[in-house]
Amino acid sequence: MKIKPECATCIVRQVVDATKEISNNEVEQFKLISACLSCIKEEYGPEAVPAFMGTAVHRYLKKISGNNDPYSKLKYVANKLAMDYINSMNDSICQYDNKSPLDRLKYKVKLSIAGNVIDFGPYSTTLDINKKLNETINGELKIDYSKELLDDLNKSDKLLYICDNAGEILFDKILIEELNKYCEVVASVKGAPILNDATMEDAKFIGLDKIVKVITTGCDVIGVNLEESSKEFLKEYYNADLIIAKGMGNFESLSEYSINKPLYYIFKAKCAPIAEFINVEVGDNILLKNKILLK
Repeated sequence: MKIKPECATCIVRQVVDATKEISNNEVEQFKLISACLSCIKEEYGPEAVPAFMGTAVHRYLKKISGNNDPYSKLKYVANKLAMDYINSMNDSICQYDNKSPLDRLKYKVKLSIAGNVIDFGPYSTTLDINKKLNETINGELKIDYSKELLDDLNKSDKLLYICDNAGEILFDKILIEELNKYCEVVASVKGAPILNDATMEDAKFIGLDKIVKVITTGCDVIGVNLEESSKEFLKEYYNADLIIAKGMGNFESLSEYSINKPLYYIFKAKCAPIAEFINVEVGDNILLKNKILLK
């Protein structure tokens, strides 16, 4: 997916939010933002991929600030918030244990999309997250290929689950536990910090490594860039029978590649460019299959 003109406002806001995490000094904030605006100018254009443009800008911000993980505190808060919320939802989650496989799968997909709300990339850091979580879980899937996903799960031996953000990864864990009933699941996280994306530290913090094999992409790219990914990630990517990619960054990047296997995108459409690209409204919950997208 290529950027739209209005993507400029999102990346600038991300930079402003990140600089506030890096420093409380306004002089330093102005300096960092000004430098990043020059970087944005170099990357911005009609052929840019949003996730890759964001990667270049946030890498540059990390370099000039000397802060390799500006979102570290927010990621910790996100993980704790997710734990508190999931604990409060335990009874509701358990109610689906006796539902049909399709109903159970669909509910846990929606739960994972609720986790996708805990994202300080497209959203402001002042977002009322609990409100958004409840709205998402009580909502419907605007694009719903859960039946196709269930069918593909029954035909697959190995699944690669590409995670997105810290906090969200705990919601992913619940879905991954369900997916693991059908086939072997390998989960991937970022190889180094970028934005609020989940890393191995986050995966271990929520115990994901206790239930499935967890690998990293080997890099700090927002989304997936196959040219920068590690050999370990590429092996799992090409050997998987089925891939699930969480979040808009993974959609923005992976939709640039052709792939001859089922690939499902799970996310909330959080911005107009994404919503328009797949013909939905901002805020809609999405479970999209790649072959459908390509038609």
